[in-house]
Amino acid sequence: MLELQKRYAEEFVYEFVNKHSGLSVYEIAKKLGWSSGKVYNIIKSLEEMGLVKTSLEVEGGRAKRKVYPVSWVELLPEDVKS
Repeated sequence: MLELQKRYAEEFVYEFVNKHSGLSVYEIAKKLGWSSGKVYNIIKSLEEMGLVKTSLEVEGGRAKRKVYPVSWVELLPEDVKS
């Protein structure tokens, strides 16, 4: 049951990132009403799966981890890309 909830949360955040590219982990958490820790762990998992990329950017003297979806072309197997 917990694994199903985790997968649902991952899918939900993945779809959210696809619609709202370039937000920070904090901004995503704030918009979803979830904790930053929960969102960070989900983003980390999605990044390990190769579905999103993160970039550490400095804004106003503060470092923010921005989240971007991976292009569908990047998800294709190498033999198909050629």
